[in-house]
Amino acid sequence: MKIIYYLLYGFLWLLTWLPLRILFLISDIMFFFTFYVFRYRRKIVRKNLLTSFPEKSVNEINGIERKFYQHFCDYLFETLKLLNMSKKDIKKRVTLVNPDELDEYYKKGKSVFVYLGHYCNWEWLSYAWKVNKPTYSDYKMYPAYYPLGNKYIDKLFYILRSKKSDGVPIPQKKVLRTIIKLNQNKEKGMFIFLADQSPIWNSVQHWVTFLNQDTATIVGPEKLAKQTGYPVFYFKVRKLKRGHYSCEFIKLAEDATEVPEFVITERYMSELEKSIREDPPYWLWTHRRWKFSKDTFYDIYPVKPHVNKDN
Repeated sequence: MKIIYYLLYGFLWLLTWLPLRILFLISDIMFFFTFYVFRYRRKIVRKNLLTSFPEKSVNEINGIERKFYQHFCDYLFETLKLLNMSKKDIKKRVTLVNPDELDEYYKKGKSVFVYLGHYCNWEWLSYAWKVNKPTYSDYKMYPAYYPLGNKYIDKLFYILRSKKSDGVPIPQKKVLRTIIKLNQNKEKGMFIFLADQSPIWNSVQHWVTFLNQDTATIVGPEKLAKQTGYPVFYFKVRKLKRGHYSCEFIKLAEDATEVPEFVITERYMSELEKSIREDPPYWLWTHRRWKFSKDTFYDIYPVKPHVNKDN
């Protein structure tokens, strides 16, 4: 397996020396096989789209589905391109709309929490921040992640997420430890959370209406924010055209300790839904997001004492 990993890594490293316009041509070929031949998770994507947009016609759903798979293949090659992507290229392709939004917090010596969604291209953002951030800000990104089961694939993604950006990907369980260490060293960080997927059943504590459905939410980032009192933002990403994005910081909370429980999570899910409704093809529809039904959840799974069924 180790030999296969190094062979694969070497092949990908060579492949990503190609310009993105060439990689996009390969992506078009990959789209054909993914969509028409292998039909990768087509049933899951179709079900997710139909339940999320009951008001849309079949033709509209078909259009979103096709466009999603085209974007999905592009996203894979865009991510791999991080192995050999220049500062000039990332600066041209990702625009930060309002990076000065974090200025006052950096000057006060505060770290910040930033929510993302699996929307557009989330893998380019750390590198884009490194290249485009204001000269007065030295925030280093700390993307929180769940380690993958395959250690070699996990290693590859770690390299992709840290090679160009100087960011420090950290396992979800080590976020609090990292925050404490930074505080002790009087350092600041931008902690990144992708919190739009299905939570583990024994961590379900709160439900929201999201894309027309009762949806269990991940509340871990909010709980960490409340322990620290850091400001919380949503990083809104828009796809401008193929391989080009813009990003905007939207404040969710000035001080997380002053916001009622679960409100930050609700604000995040609301902002993410706005993004998805504005341009539906660019969310990760292949995930089994709605694993749990609120109507039957508490009959199937044992309930922890602190869980409020009425949320």
